Amino acid sequence: MLSIPLLAAPAWASDDDDEFEEDLEDEDLLEEDEETDDRDTYEGFKKDLTGESPSEEIDAWYRYLEAYPASQFRMEIERRIEALEEAAFEELMKERADKDGEEGRVDAKRQEMDVAEPAFVGIGANPRRRFEFGVLWGYSDFLNYDLTFEWAFMRKLSVFGGVNHVGRGFGGTIQAGAKYALVKDVRTGIVLTGAFSIKLGYNGLDRLHFIIEPQVLFAWLPSDLFQLQTSLAFDLRVDRLNHWVLWDLMAVITPTDVFGIYVQSKQRHQIKPVDGVGTQYMAFYQAGVGVKIRPTPLIELTVGANVPYFWRLYKDYEYFGVHADVVFYFASKPKK
Repeated sequence: MLSIPLLAAPAWASDDDDEFEEDLEDEDLLEEDEETDDRDTYEGFKKDLTGESPSEEIDAWYRYLEAYPASQFRMEIERRIEALEEAAFEELMKERADKDGEEGRVDAKRQEMDVAEPAFVGIGANPRRRFEFGVLWGYSDFLNYDLTFEWAFMRKLSVFGGVNHVGRGFGGTIQAGAKYALVKDVRTGIVLTGAFSIKLGYNGLDRLHFIIEPQVLFAWLPSDLFQLQTSLAFDLRVDRLNHWVLWDLMAVITPTDVFGIYVQSKQRHQIKPVDGVGTQYMAFYQAGVGVKIRPTPLIELTVGANVPYFWRLYKDYEYFGVHADVVFYFASKPKK
């Protein structure tokens, strides 16, 4: 505890008038001495303040001036207080900046990212709690649909399942899997995710099928105006020892929080001899365009059209289609 030395007035008393007047003069001098200091007092007090923070030293100097209002070092002390106040202010600003920076880092680790869902049939790179329903009508008798439920247990980990159908006639494929975001960073706007799922179903073209699908998904959100997504999947068909490579690319431009435009490309490749077909390569390339509408942050509507731009024997898949899709995001979010 810092102490401020004070000069104590000695006791005095006298019945003699001359001594009384002399003592009054001595008292005035002593009172004046109590309000001033000397070099030793000042330097000693200054030394005791070594190592104190700016705010603590400011308080100490104010107490010193209260004890010695007529200090002969007042101007020097006031300059010191002024410098300390500037240092205290800078220290406070630095603490606030460090706190804001730390909160920003925490937010970047925990904040959700507004990644648009792919347009019809397919999973997005961002693990979310959502429910999706979509329908697609394609020339000439293709009726397709997608019904998916996804639940994120953690910010980077989710499981998903549902039923969808792509191809000629009626049918359906049950799909279940999980995905984990290796990178999900708000600061860079990057999401890099690995997914694994199994599919069991039937359609008019592929018949009864069982498929294992590992997948890599990537999304980049450089700004609120633009985002880019791509995915690469390997469909390994177990029942017939067949395989496909699926590549999806989508760009979304969102000039407002409510309205956006997307363009998308889907490619399906097969490099394997097919019985009765004189080729080892089959492919189907498809382009899509449409709009995305966000009436609320928890609802995403998609309306668009698909048109093939290259195919080799895969023409039976969605030759031409128009589709609508709605995604409902859950308000509750994972804590981690």
